[in-house]
Amino acid sequence: MKSAMPKEHTDLTDKILRLLDRDPGQPVKGLAEELRVNRTFLAGYLKALESQGYVRSKRIGPARVYFKAEEDETL
Repeated sequence: MKSAMPKEHTDLTDKILRLLDRDPGQPVKGLAEELRVNRTFLAGYLKALESQGYVRSKRIGPARVYFKAEEDETL
């Protein structure tokens, strides 16, 4: 279930979703570098987005990688 977010969070969420749409399966480290944000902050932010249905994650070895959630997954 997606909920309303403040504008600054919406901008960051849009950037994350565009990156994951273009290049799925990104680790937090790569996304943080691309977005120029703190990795620890982004890890928590992605966890929140996952709980809201915007992204999904998968553990591959020691890394957790993120994908844009499919539309049918969010219903």
